[in-house]
Amino acid sequence: MRDGVASPEPSLLMIPAPFLERLRALSRQYDFSAFFLMAANLAAESLHADGAAFIVHEGNSLRYLFFHGLPDSYNSLSQHVFSDDEGISGEAFHQDTAIYAPDYPNSIWAMPEYVGTGLRGSVAIPVHGPEGCSGILAVSWFRSAPSQLPDSELHLAELLADMLGAAWYRMRIESDLERIATSDSLTGIHNRYQLEERIAAACARAQHKEALLAVILLDLDGFKAINDAMGHQAGDRLLREIVSRLQDVVRPGDTLVRYAGDEFILLAEDLRRVREIEELMTRIMTALKIRMGLHEQRISVSVSAGVSVYPLDEGSPEELLHHADLALYRAKNEGGNSWRIYDQNEDQSALERQRLRSELDRALQASEFLLYWQPIISLRTGRCVGAEALLRWQHPSNGLLLPGTFLEVAEDSPIMQRIGQWVMKTACRQGEIWHAAGMDLDIHINLAARQVENHRLCDDLRSTLSDCPALPPAKVCLELVERIALRDIQKTARMIADCRGIGVHFALDDFGTGPAALQYLLELDCNQIKIDHSFVIPMAHSRRHRRMVQAMLQMAQALEVTVTAEGIEDEETRCLLRELGAEQGQGFGIGKPMPVESFNSYLRGS
Repeated sequence: MRDGVASPEPSLLMIPAPFLERLRALSRQYDFSAFFLMAANLAAESLHADGAAFIVHEGNSLRYLFFHGLPDSYNSLSQHVFSDDEGISGEAFHQDTAIYAPDYPNSIWAMPEYVGTGLRGSVAIPVHGPEGCSGILAVSWFRSAPSQLPDSELHLAELLADMLGAAWYRMRIESDLERIATSDSLTGIHNRYQLEERIAAACARAQHKEALLAVILLDLDGFKAINDAMGHQAGDRLLREIVSRLQDVVRPGDTLVRYAGDEFILLAEDLRRVREIEELMTRIMTALKIRMGLHEQRISVSVSAGVSVYPLDEGSPEELLHHADLALYRAKNEGGNSWRIYDQNEDQSALERQRLRSELDRALQASEFLLYWQPIISLRTGRCVGAEALLRWQHPSNGLLLPGTFLEVAEDSPIMQRIGQWVMKTACRQGEIWHAAGMDLDIHINLAARQVENHRLCDDLRSTLSDCPALPPAKVCLELVERIALRDIQKTARMIADCRGIGVHFALDDFGTGPAALQYLLELDCNQIKIDHSFVIPMAHSRRHRRMVQAMLQMAQALEVTVTAEGIEDEETRCLLRELGAEQGQGFGIGKPMPVESFNSYLRGS
């Protein structure tokens, strides 16, 4: 016989029908909080008590989890934790049987903190799970409690405790499954599952608090190379280190998500001004500049980031992620190891560039590109000795477009390689036509950066010249500007040497605008230089510019390099250059760029 409790169990047929109906309703309740409230209410009613509590077992402790029907004085005991060998609950837990204390204050299990709340009587009923007792259902009286509990009433309360144990176990399984579904197995942080819902909830909180939410997309610089070189285990170790460092610098309440392989999302909430975002990003960028040893090698890692800020950016969760990605792209494009905040104006510019890139591809297929030609003359004789091919775009709706409106976008896209090939073939075909007509012209062709960096340039040139057998290779002059040559001067020098083996010539364009121009001229072994117009245009009125041009001419003569002066706009400048010894010239004062029909007319009149 248990303390204050008779042991025989009554038949379930003795349970009142209304109570059975409420048990059926309870069995169909799947939300655990609501389940407890219904179960606690039924347990208190069945025992004519005032309320009930659910106490869970954790390690060697018992912790109050839920109250129902208990007085306000119990609020101070919310989440109260005590040893599992204390009090009436500890006794019931170790005995694994119900313990009843009708006069709780004077019982051997009385605990002062509960006596102080006015607790008069208590019954502690074990709550079971698959591994034994997992908690206690404590039913309480704050008035005189009956000296003994009828078996029928107690067994109903025990039935409720068993149902509570099953519901608690089910909730824990569901919680574990959700944790598995929403957690990254490698790092232990959230995965991208329900990320948009998390962002939506964070936006709602930001709106309610009139605060800022920063959606931060982080991407490791060079992670793929580390993974490929050192293996996935080294990559996994690095990712765990990244997460550990992030957790050290983010604030409580911020949400960290592994978004993809080496990408992470941080939701930073409760920010009051953009300055706080800047301070947070400074901490993150500093923390993620990593030097660590992997497989007896030292590696350096940095991070790039893009940030969208709600409600300054009033997009949907999907748009906020997209905008953070656009900002990240800009940070990566600027060399990495940096971060950028999304800017709508920059976004519009990016969309316009994307639209233009797609139009360039269509334009090439639709043969909308054409070449204009600018004459190059001998300053001594005035005869036209060369023609520079200059790209134009006959846009179907915007008319004739100059290179300044599209070339920068083209050079940032793989399509520039194809456009460059088209320019080379078209220019050489026209050169062949002029040569066959007896016009001894050098054909000047500007090379794009992608052509210079492409190892197939010499093959493309050789193929083009084989298709134009009437054009001698020596009549082709390929022009490249210093900024392109600077990217990899040794590689550029090898390319020039290979192409000169075919018989073509090279000119260093915009000469004098880059650093150490003479050094590059020697290393690249170009046949010609083209003095930039920024030196030529002012020389008629500037003694310093005139002396600078004179020095360039003397240097070129000493190196036996042909010189073309660009930017000749008047007869005075033309005469000055001729007196200084310049061999060739071009500019608007000689002839503007013109279509091939007009150029043919120019040749007939020159």
